[in-house]
Amino acid sequence: MLLSQYVVHSRAQALAAATVETLVQVTAPATRRLELVRWGVSFDGVTASNTPVLVDLLRQTTAGTAAAFTPLKLDEADPASLASAQNAFTVEPTAGDILESYYLTPAGGLFVMQYDPSERPVVAASGRLGIRANATAIVNATVWLVWAE
Repeated sequence: MLLSQYVVHSRAQALAAATVETLVQVTAPATRRLELVRWGVSFDGVTASNTPVLVDLLRQTTAGTAAAFTPLKLDEADPASLASAQNAFTVEPTAGDILESYYLTPAGGLFVMQYDPSERPVVAASGRLGIRANATAIVNATVWLVWAE
């Protein structure tokens, strides 16, 4: 069965130096699980010698405080997503399990993680999945997260 796919993103979000910041979060509906298909992040830094940014894919146990983001359909014929999403956080969610961590250069570039269908991280019904970053220098980040439901 082909599942519908949706995306949430945050564009050009300024990261404060030495501050952990959630960039996006998706919350599964109470009635179904979500499968993470792919996610990615890029930075607009220009100094190649800057310390790498620590980026985490993690489960989160609270919503934090952020702007609601209506999930976008990748296929316009699909129904609206039952999940909810947020970006532009002003209060950090509570971290749960860190599923993946990467040190990424802040000097431009692009990082994309795409999963084989048999290896996709699954978000339990009513569970939350977020992407957060911690940069030692001020840099802008663009991030997105694609899931199937």
